[in-house]
Amino acid sequence: MNIEFRPVREEEVDDFIRAESRGFGCNATDAYLAHGNRLIEADRTLAAFEGKRLVGTSTSHTLKMTVPGGAAVPTGGIAWVTVQPTHRRRGINTGMMVQQLHRIHERGEPLAALWPSESAIYGRFGYEMAAFGERWTVERQRSALTHSPEEQGQTFFVDSWEARGIFPDVYQRVFSVRSGMVTRNDAAWDDELSGTPQGRSVAEMFYVVYELDGRVDGYVKYRIDRSQSRLIIFELVTATDEAHAALWKFCMGVDLLDTVEGNNRPVDDPLLWMLADPQRLRRESQDALWLRLVDAPVVLAQRRYAKEGKLVIEIQDSICPWNNGRFQLDGGPDGAQCRSTPASADLSLSVADLASGYLGATGYSALQRASRIQEHSVGAIKLMDEMFATDLKPWCAHDF
Repeated sequence: MNIEFRPVREEEVDDFIRAESRGFGCNATDAYLAHGNRLIEADRTLAAFEGKRLVGTSTSHTLKMTVPGGAAVPTGGIAWVTVQPTHRRRGINTGMMVQQLHRIHERGEPLAALWPSESAIYGRFGYEMAAFGERWTVERQRSALTHSPEEQGQTFFVDSWEARGIFPDVYQRVFSVRSGMVTRNDAAWDDELSGTPQGRSVAEMFYVVYELDGRVDGYVKYRIDRSQSRLIIFELVTATDEAHAALWKFCMGVDLLDTVEGNNRPVDDPLLWMLADPQRLRRESQDALWLRLVDAPVVLAQRRYAKEGKLVIEIQDSICPWNNGRFQLDGGPDGAQCRSTPASADLSLSVADLASGYLGATGYSALQRASRIQEHSVGAIKLMDEMFATDLKPWCAHDF
């Protein structure tokens, strides 16, 4: 039977959520159905149907992403991607991913992004690792900080309803300066702050803020797992160095625990340099955000560059044909232009490899050493590294 790809109707959203849950080997609980109904925009879903049977799921959230220089670029946030185990190896995922990219382009969103469940899946669709996160474990008894800003403010607990009115402002301040951050709409915030217990030994979520002169400069949300004597940080977002240090001190000062775990920490988080015994910080690097340049010349013109420069870049893209060709990039700290050109290319690369360094996560010279970029003009890769460099490494605090 033929496969039909289309958005789900409002009355099909629960079936969509159940199918997605089955795709990950779970049954959708009432709480998970409520979670899905809060977040899913039915008209942005793309599901696969065999007759009336829903056999594949995907959606794209309406987002904006901060890129170097501070521009907030419209982005399709790909999520809820599954194929039913009964229908694997039939090209369903490929059909959904390709059509999603074309639909995102039609909406005028020049970027797409996702958090992959399996990293081997998405490279063939032009996505590549573009922001990393680290999972940290700190032995609490060996977590003294010897270098940190002096604290002038105070930390205190808030309830979830108070957090709902406080956290978005802090998040927005970080969003405006950190590449890779994406917007959170009201529905996502409601969902983010509706934490429920995960078993008897794990308490409900706690919310703590750091305030100075009447303004909250940072927050942390965490749980306590008494069964494993650990504090688990789910999100720690700070707009100042002082708030960052104060909230880490708070977390590592909670009594009757052995370890503090931090999920999805920025790779350039300065905590390592604040610890008296940095060997007690165990770090596990993880690929976090994968990026897709849906309209490459548009997004190249929307970011700013650390150094003035001009490059002719030849892009290869097997899915979005409008990206194929040679484009002249003229960019610097004050802005950029990117336009099609008949000139000879300084370098050639795939749209996925271009995405990997777009936010500043890695230098293109590393990709050249991995035989993923061809340099045609001597010094082109060096100039590209200098232009695309960023002061802060990209980070995406929101796993959508």
